Formats: sequence, structure tokens, C-alpha cells
Amino acid sequence: MTTNKQAVDKKALNYDPTDPDKMRLPVGVTCGICQHIRRCKAIFGHVETDTYCDWSPSRFVAGITTKGE
Repeated sequence: MTTNKQAVDKKALNYDPTDPDKMRLPVGVTCGICQHIRRCKAIFGHVETDTYCDWSPSRFVAGITTKGE
């Protein structure tokens, strides 16, 4: 079984290239695996299932699994 972390290519863009503001995450990726999720939950009220980043350009960095490991 592939985890979300494994599905994210480290060399891939951290945003959807069709988004001019560079805030939507790539298809199949959520905030829950981002290294910054705790900060964004506190500042912006994000939840793990969100698919956009409130930073522009996106500061998404894959780093944890959905279980917080």
C-alpha cells in the first residue's frame, strides 16, 4: 500500500501548475502530509484534508504521513 508521502515526488512541483496564484496543491495531496500543518492549523484554521495552501506561492513540503509519523 502506498502512503501519501510516497505518492509525492520530491522533485515535483509543490503546487498545481494550472493555478496562477500557486496555492492549490497537486492532485491527490493534502495539507495533512505537509511539514507546516501545525503552523497552518494555528494561523489559518486549516485541517489535514485541505487541498490548498494559504501561502502564495505554496510552501507545501511533504514530510509526514496522515498518521503524524
